[in-house]
Amino acid sequence: MMKLACTVLPLLLLACPDLQAGPSLWFSKEDIPRLRATVAEGEEAAVWERIRQRAEEYCNPDARGYADPETVDGRPATPWRVQILGHYFGRRLTDWMETLGFAYQITGEERFARHGALLLAAAARKLPVTDPDIARGFAGARGDIMRGLAVGYDWLGEALTPEQKTIWAETSAGYVRNMIAEVSREQVWWRPHHNFMGVALGAAGMLALPLHEFHPEEAPKWTAFCAAQIKRWLDNGFDARGAYVEGTSYGIYGLTNALRFADALRRAGGPDLLQHPHLRGVPPFYALSQLPGEAVFEARNDANYSGFGDPTMLLLAGVQRSGLARWLWDHTGGGQSPFRILWANDVAPVDPLTAGAPLAQHFEGRGLCIWRTGWDAADVMFSIEAGPYYAVTHDQADEGHFTLYGLGQRWAIDSGYGNTGAPGGRDQTVAHNCVLVDGEGMARSGAGRGTSGKLVEYHHDEVYGYALADATEAYNRNHHDQPGAVVEHARRHALFIRPAHGVPAYAVVLDDIRKDDREREYTWMMHTSDSMLVASDNHGGAVLRPENALPVTLAETPDGETGRGEFVWTFPVEKAGTYAIWGRVRAAGAETAKADSFFVQVDDGPRLDWHMPGRREWTWGRVGGGVPTQPASYPLEPGTHTLRFFTREAGAQLERVVITADVEAGPPFVPDQGDITLLAEDAAMIAPMRQVRQEGASDAPRMKLWLTAAAALRHEVDRYDDHLRLNFRTTAVQPEFAAVLLPLPADVEDPHIVMNHAEDGLRLEIRWPGRTDQILWPAGESRRPVVTVTAP
Repeated sequence: MMKLACTVLPLLLLACPDLQAGPSLWFSKEDIPRLRATVAEGEEAAVWERIRQRAEEYCNPDARGYADPETVDGRPATPWRVQILGHYFGRRLTDWMETLGFAYQITGEERFARHGALLLAAAARKLPVTDPDIARGFAGARGDIMRGLAVGYDWLGEALTPEQKTIWAETSAGYVRNMIAEVSREQVWWRPHHNFMGVALGAAGMLALPLHEFHPEEAPKWTAFCAAQIKRWLDNGFDARGAYVEGTSYGIYGLTNALRFADALRRAGGPDLLQHPHLRGVPPFYALSQLPGEAVFEARNDANYSGFGDPTMLLLAGVQRSGLARWLWDHTGGGQSPFRILWANDVAPVDPLTAGAPLAQHFEGRGLCIWRTGWDAADVMFSIEAGPYYAVTHDQADEGHFTLYGLGQRWAIDSGYGNTGAPGGRDQTVAHNCVLVDGEGMARSGAGRGTSGKLVEYHHDEVYGYALADATEAYNRNHHDQPGAVVEHARRHALFIRPAHGVPAYAVVLDDIRKDDREREYTWMMHTSDSMLVASDNHGGAVLRPENALPVTLAETPDGETGRGEFVWTFPVEKAGTYAIWGRVRAAGAETAKADSFFVQVDDGPRLDWHMPGRREWTWGRVGGGVPTQPASYPLEPGTHTLRFFTREAGAQLERVVITADVEAGPPFVPDQGDITLLAEDAAMIAPMRQVRQEGASDAPRMKLWLTAAAALRHEVDRYDDHLRLNFRTTAVQPEFAAVLLPLPADVEDPHIVMNHAEDGLRLEIRWPGRTDQILWPAGESRRPVVTVTAP
């Protein structure tokens, strides 16, 4: 092929690569021997084996996962919204191109290339940007398609015919022109903070590079434009300490394509965007956001509890020679991407403490404070957020929302991803650890709406950390000027007391909120894990314990037994209706796949073969029949009924059953909600079924939640979505909620907590053996708490 003349542009100097048959964006033919050596051993060998297996399946018309070129534009069985349909096409295409393309390059087997080329050519014909459904889709959806087109041409383009290359080039240029035109519009909504900047412009840049061959005049300009936009996103979307303005999941998503383009661009002689100063802060930010002892990050601000499903952190480890980035990848990364092999490096992992990561940080651009004692399961992490809304990004009505993790547990959680904008959804105040006023929260957020708050003060020293979160604006209006509860002020003081003198770390949350001069009902909320047991204490607060803290009696047929036993309950039904049955179960046999089923029968009805969830840990499953399980519903009349569980596979265990008239409900099941609960210890047994008592874990931690207010408190626990929510209500002009959250190891006794209302404010004393902590929450204008720690 001809060699392009290099083009000097005002925005970048791009040294154009030699155009020859074979890959060039992330590796060349000269790199193949090194890559073959890489996949020959270690963890890369396992990744490569899975890639090759998938490639074989994609090429085999008789395989379940066959990639059929005729259906490359086939719609999913369950309809997708037109705005996101391109994600379906693009992610599937990218997987095919990366898998088949990499398999071909490593093995040299032309059957992979031929089939991959057929898929790529079909996509170029059938998925142009002029397709109405694709054109109406989000920029990120088109970005997913562009990535597939770019990777496909780089790794499989040598197998295309000249005619197919021409069609590919026409389609690809159409996408790049479309994306540049959209982002150049005056009022485009996703510029410059949204993750679409990384996803769409990164993919457009990937695609622009191989288009130099076909459009030598335009393509260098497209490449320069995309590079400038990625720099703009890194400038604006990440603060100086590496925090992304959206949730951790969207930061990862945006970086996937942005950093692939950046890597290809530097290989092509362009500017090295990977050296952007804000990227230097990304590994420390994600390290601070990692839950202690877990492989996931915080679920704040429209994210999920998840780790790295893409090896971008592996790339940063190699580029920055960052042991911290490598440690993060080793502890939170996964997936079967070929880029795990391409970006494999010899950087040794360095844990956060050794790498110098701070134990506290205020991410000013995000409006987020995080404190922690370390990164092991026995450590504790506390955070609070109140930051500006960047239009139009993923946002939730969560100003002042706190989270608390530690001792291997998730005590105060975020409800996770939710972006519907609907009342009561995960993007609203009810889904966060915040305060409601007469049942109302902050102004609506999500689906293009957003609220703003601010962290007014931040402090950290070796004794304690402090932040003042002001959520007043968020309660009063969102950026569309739609009102929320409307308050005079809403300020939350957060303290994190560091461990010392044998006293564990804990948090204090003080709420200074007022709507007006009338008495109002204020509700203080805290969300916790679905696996948590919540009990009221003697002081109006609560004690939280993990499920394994209490003893249980389970029913099982012992592993190895061949007889058919049963356990039987009789239960009363007061109201006629249609009921669902749920069981708390686990597969405890030698092989989970052979210890995960019962026969189930209600009264004289049919006996269902229930294939329960096949997990080692306790989990809930809805009773049903068939494979896959079809949930069963039971019409029951008032009176006494009989429920039987029969042996189907030894090793299947059951601890309790819940029978609910709400067939749409799911776990967790909250007491006093009208459900019927049947315990295994109360069942009648027929051998070889047996009852086994298991004691609670003696080393299980607990969290004591101590809460007071200006008036009497009413406490209830309900279910929010898939987890538990604690609600404390009081009626007052100004509630003055004061909460002490004490995660306590099993060997630490409860402290004695004393509260006194004095003229100068609220005085809290937390009395530990050998130490007394005093916290004064002053009355008057300046309400910054005063912390005094007295120890021998």
